[in-house]
Amino acid sequence: MFTPILAADIQDLVTNFGLHTDAFIAHLIAFCILAAIVVCFGIKPIFKQLDERRQRIQEGEEMHARSQQELADVKITSEKMLDEARESGKKEVEQARETAVRLQADLSAKASAEAQAIIENAHKQAEMDTQREKEALKDEFTRLVAEATARVTGKVLSDADHRAINAEAIKSL
Repeated sequence: MFTPILAADIQDLVTNFGLHTDAFIAHLIAFCILAAIVVCFGIKPIFKQLDERRQRIQEGEEMHARSQQELADVKITSEKMLDEARESGKKEVEQARETAVRLQADLSAKASAEAQAIIENAHKQAEMDTQREKEALKDEFTRLVAEATARVTGKVLSDADHRAINAEAIKSL
């Protein structure tokens, strides 16, 4: 019963709005083709680039975490080396003092003067050893900082970059 009325209404829509089935289907096909092209050549590459960028950011964060851990390890190692150098210097000073005490008991005024010279030399040697160890630690630390910087930034550092990084790292020590 309603079918003839609906058919009449559809017919009125077609005549009132100018709906042409052939043109509508052609436009629909064109729209589907355009949508497929946009998806294939627009959206998929963008999502691919976003995934690659997300992965690079994650790798950068992991590299940063590794660099921080390596830096902490270097600091711990340098502290241990400094402690060992201090202990070594203390032992050398103690040995020099013991030698001075023995020589002082055995020898006259000349022996006490020699003992004083030995103690002074031991202090100087300990200071020189400590200074050499500090310099070696600074060199190693600056090398590791430059290497970590090169890894984090991902570029090869020039000699000028190395010198600038070394100077900055030494200032921070």
